[in-house]
Amino acid sequence: MRIALIRHGPTAWNAEKRVQGTIDTPLSAEGEAMMARLLPPEGFEAARPFCSPKLRARQTAALLGLENPTLDTRLAEQNWGRWEGLTRAQMLARDGEDAFRRAGLGLQFRPPGGESTGELHTRVQDFFSDVATGADVVAVTHMGVLRAAYVLATGWDMSQPMPAELDTGAALILSLDKSGAPAIAELNAPLRKRT
Repeated sequence: MRIALIRHGPTAWNAEKRVQGTIDTPLSAEGEAMMARLLPPEGFEAARPFCSPKLRARQTAALLGLENPTLDTRLAEQNWGRWEGLTRAQMLARDGEDAFRRAGLGLQFRPPGGESTGELHTRVQDFFSDVATGADVVAVTHMGVLRAAYVLATGWDMSQPMPAELDTGAALILSLDKSGAPAIAELNAPLRKRT
């Protein structure tokens, strides 16, 4: 089966480059207008809808026309702990220029008081395993989850820059085998435009 992962529409904090994490920020007016013009990718018209419980994701799902999506906390953004609400510059000013190095690398990266990247990957894989049998799925989620899905599907070790750029206005489509193991089916699949 296939799963189309769609990032929520833009928020004011996205424009300000603030980490949102678990904070429940709404879509901006621009984000609402953008998502209201779109639909899930071709071939996912009858897919099972899932959504992060965060407001920005729920608003996006509604604007995309996804009716009664199943809310699943495993689709929520990574918890960035004490760094939530801050820009990168503010994090470094508060916690020192070596703050990111001290937070760890790769799967060991853990923002102060937050969730490790490894923990995020575990819950995303758990979600994949649970939905792997049955009809295709469309899921509205967050950038951290899309990156985790890309890592799980490709084996990218995160030690170098990401080999492919994820278009935040498109879908990441994966194929899942019966165990939930993902593979890339289509990178940056366009969302359909409303007519």
